[in-house]
Amino acid sequence: MDEDGYELAVIEQEDTSTVLAAPLPSDDERFAAKSGQTDKLVFQYREPDRRENGAEIGAELMWVRITEDGEGCLVGELDSSPQHTKLLKSEDTVAFHPKHIVSFWTED
Repeated sequence: MDEDGYELAVIEQEDTSTVLAAPLPSDDERFAAKSGQTDKLVFQYREPDRRENGAEIGAELMWVRITEDGEGCLVGELDSSPQHTKLLKSEDTVAFHPKHIVSFWTED
């Protein structure tokens, strides 16, 4: 957080304080993530986005397309356009852990 101005949230199965649109994938599913998949991560910002109405937004959900997978470490490209920070842009490289994954893109 100090170096980049953001960090990725680690969401655990028992964490009920996080409001997500869908149930959190199991740890088995998250640890099976592979190159080519697109996953949703929670980006938390050191400096929140301050809106004209006084609201502060300190985090956002964004999609990351996995480009490399290895022993407990994944690397991907941001497949979203950040709405609440100028620290990141679409196609930036992001390294993350399977525990950062909160959702998988599906073609439903």
